[in-house]
Amino acid sequence: MSRRSVLRAVGAGAAAPLLAGASSRASSAASDSWTIVALPDTQYYANNERRYRFAVDQTDWIAENADAENIAFVSHEGDVVHEGDQTEQWDRMDDAMATLDGVVPYSTLPGNHDYADTRNRSSGLDNYVDYFGASRFDGYDWFGGTGPSDEEANSYQLFSAGGYDFLHLALEWEPRDETLEWARDVLDRFPERPAVLTTHAYLTDGDREGGDESNPGRARFIEEENGDGNSGEQVWRRLVAPNSQVFMVLSGHFHENLNQDADPQTSGEYHQVSENDAGEDVYEMLANYQKRDGSGFSLLRRISFEPGSGDPDRISVSTYNTYKDEYETDDNSEFAFDLDFDERFAQESSTDPTERFSFEQGADGYEGTSDTNLREANPQTGYGDASTVTVDTKEPQDSDNRAQALVRFDGVIGDGDGQVPPNATVNSATLTVETVDEGSGGAVHRLLREWSESDTWESFGGGVSADGSDATADPEAKAEAVSEGPTEIDVTASVREWVGGEPNHGWAILPLGDDGWDFSTAEGDAPPQLTVTFEPGDGGDDDSEDGTGDGSDGGDGTGDGGDGGDEPNEPLPGDADGDGDVDDADVDLAQRHVANEDVDIDREAADMDDDGEIDITDVVEIVDETGGR
Repeated sequence: MSRRSVLRAVGAGAAAPLLAGASSRASSAASDSWTIVALPDTQYYANNERRYRFAVDQTDWIAENADAENIAFVSHEGDVVHEGDQTEQWDRMDDAMATLDGVVPYSTLPGNHDYADTRNRSSGLDNYVDYFGASRFDGYDWFGGTGPSDEEANSYQLFSAGGYDFLHLALEWEPRDETLEWARDVLDRFPERPAVLTTHAYLTDGDREGGDESNPGRARFIEEENGDGNSGEQVWRRLVAPNSQVFMVLSGHFHENLNQDADPQTSGEYHQVSENDAGEDVYEMLANYQKRDGSGFSLLRRISFEPGSGDPDRISVSTYNTYKDEYETDDNSEFAFDLDFDERFAQESSTDPTERFSFEQGADGYEGTSDTNLREANPQTGYGDASTVTVDTKEPQDSDNRAQALVRFDGVIGDGDGQVPPNATVNSATLTVETVDEGSGGAVHRLLREWSESDTWESFGGGVSADGSDATADPEAKAEAVSEGPTEIDVTASVREWVGGEPNHGWAILPLGDDGWDFSTAEGDAPPQLTVTFEPGDGGDDDSEDGTGDGSDGGDGTGDGGDGGDEPNEPLPGDADGDGDVDDADVDLAQRHVANEDVDIDREAADMDDDGEIDITDVVEIVDETGGR
């Protein structure tokens, strides 16, 4: 690794900016750019003979401009029709979408209105499968297949553009657990392809309960009448965030902005940039114009990929009305993201040793979460079946009674499939809880004693004491002034203790103030989740050459069989990972530390200039120690 590559890698950690109002129209015609078109909900075109022409206008424009715009893919965001049991509506959309057959790769997916009975998954997708199932696409080499198993609600496609090979996932409305598992399998089959994911209901444009627009973002609720599915937030946590291949998510369905008495002509748009578990940007976009005049007429999204047009490259998004031949130019309709295509679209080799496991009640068969509330006001009452817990110094209000929460994930450490091995190097661990009522937050203490969901305030002898007996005296993390939505807590220190042999009793979350904090439990709609990123150990024995043996080599257990003195061995300068030599792995570890990643590093060895800090100067000196390869 050269000095130049080190400096470039460290500098690449800055997040890509989101550019409001940036236009793609001037540069999209460049020969090396390409376009993805997103077709929002067409349900009100399908159920009305007069409005049907807008759907025809959309697909005619795509077919006529496929070459000029270099359209690489078209993604329909669901709700193909308004009433899934009406074949007349399917006939209309069949004819409209047929314009794209043999012209450009495209996908459809079922929205809630595409089921025979809206919002009832069990009513079936017979008409959807007849018109837009696998048989429609089987003859195209870009069509990957459907799933899970022999179902046809979900599909994937493979396409190429700009010298890159892409994967597209088209997932059903509120994807089920088995659908997310299928999607993960597809991603694993194509690990070197950057992926775009489209699903019907993912991102919202406002607070569905009314009031102000304080709560746009990923959906945190399930609308399927039997609760059979995952919300947008759950799709993010279970599929998008842990899979760095996915760089973009497209969705429709929502127009919650109307609940705030907003101008109907502004509803159905929202976008945000989120950081996945690997620290990379994911571009999330909502487009749904069905509640606007003329049901949006024929508005669609043009997503233009423009090499060299930004810093250094750019994804420009514009909203185009094919019927009126005009663009919307407000900041929610025209915007852009700057990024480096080569860096973001180049997927890591599958030989990367880093692994990531998530533990969440009901996900992938995991059933090991325990949680409960200890309430001073009800000292003999157990709360193991409660759907939420409260953390507060005044519960109920106007009292001095405290409320504490206990959370534990069993089976995290072990040698079985899906467990973190005892000899692993833990890079990070995050506890994510769904805050349902904002408040002062809590201090997270590692518990030191056994407990069960039947425990009470009284059985703990007056609640948890953070004194080194019930729980650690010092909190391992704090969640302060929490807001509604996902709350992430760094619990890396705890998981490292468990990997090192300490028993896993979970955490006690103790109140930081008198504004009560409520979050969902394993029995609630959004169970707590523990995510651990780690590097598996080598499984070596205790008599290793690095000085951690048992002393059988004639020494005192410090490794070199020396005089048994009390002074520890001096670290090897530059040996940031403590493996006994200085190589590119040490350079990489130091780089990651400088980029503010949470890594396990020998600070003394990595601090080459002995100034008490590890910075880019130390990284360059470590490179020199390796010979500047």
